[in-house]
Amino acid sequence: MNDLADLIRGRLNNIGSRWRALPAGKVAGIVPTVLCCDQRPGDLAGGNQVHRTTVTGG
Repeated sequence: MNDLADLIRGRLNNIGSRWRALPAGKVAGIVPTVLCCDQRPGDLAGGNQVHRTTVTGG
């Protein structure tokens, strides 16, 4: 999980992103759930107090 969070932090630094709704560590917990589990993005978003588009990227 820490390795994934480090990759996310690095990517955000490379693209110059200074603001995100969630810290990289929390995003690292959501990414595998979105990719591997049968969990609805709206449910994941609500559980993390963010909008659905934050979870789905669109």
